[in-house]
Amino acid sequence: MHPVDRFAALMIKRGPRRLRIFPGGWGDAAGVQSLGDDSLFTEDTPDIVIAWRRTEVNADHTVRDGRFETFANVPPEARIACIRMVEPKSGTQRLCLLMAAWNDHGYDTRERLALELIKHGIGSVMLENPYYGDRRVTGPNEQPVPTVADFARMGFGAVAEGRALVRYFSGDYAMGVSGYSMGGNISAVVGAAAGFPVAMAPLAASHSPGPVFLDGVISNGIQWDALGGKGQRSRLTEALGSVSVLRLPAPEWASAAVLVAGRSDGFIPASATKSLHQHWDGSELRVLGGGHATLLLRQRPAFADAIADSFDRVEVL
Repeated sequence: MHPVDRFAALMIKRGPRRLRIFPGGWGDAAGVQSLGDDSLFTEDTPDIVIAWRRTEVNADHTVRDGRFETFANVPPEARIACIRMVEPKSGTQRLCLLMAAWNDHGYDTRERLALELIKHGIGSVMLENPYYGDRRVTGPNEQPVPTVADFARMGFGAVAEGRALVRYFSGDYAMGVSGYSMGGNISAVVGAAAGFPVAMAPLAASHSPGPVFLDGVISNGIQWDALGGKGQRSRLTEALGSVSVLRLPAPEWASAAVLVAGRSDGFIPASATKSLHQHWDGSELRVLGGGHATLLLRQRPAFADAIADSFDRVEVL
């Protein structure tokens, strides 16, 4: 494990309450039970209508912010979905949906990757997940996703909205999907369930949240007392492990996927990334030096290369 990831483990264990995992416990039974419902990955999503609100023109790219009313099963505070679109000023025929990581509020982190993609002539669209940023349900000093049931609604909502966005933009662009950590996992689901060929580049991603929450660094923050004690570990393992890209058939375009992993990643077990790579027969797995935090900070050009290469590969299938 990279030293920075080791330090992060200590912060998650001893840091502020907002870093605690599931401080509200299980939540409602219906939300928890939904974790085993694979149909929520693939059921039809309705058309969305995006209202564009702001445009910013820069030297080599433009930025637009938009909103749409979600159809997903989320709390009222999260009903208005927010997106940001970054495109080369000269235009593009390629657009990549960049999904959000755990505790990723706003667009700043992903926008840095979007600017790397501009160098490849690729645009980006970023969705703010339910429960985060302007869609937050809890206070600023609280965990944004307080219960297991909320985690289910956040995840399924992000997948559904991501799929709707991919379809919305597919009439004008060749589409791709990517994201870091949890965003990589969600992007893998969106890509596998897209229904048509898309570039796929999950970055530091597991096939499922189960191994991440129970075997990685983030496990240090789980509030077992709120869940009923550590005797609930097997129940949580089953609940989170039931949400997996491996339960979806590998799409016909899986061989065009490029996955990226960190050699010393303390958050994402190596086996969890390898399982996704093996499930997507013909995909490529690139292992880079670094841990979870340092990979995100130092390897953005490599991430952009992986996304661009997946676009190239999917076009010749």
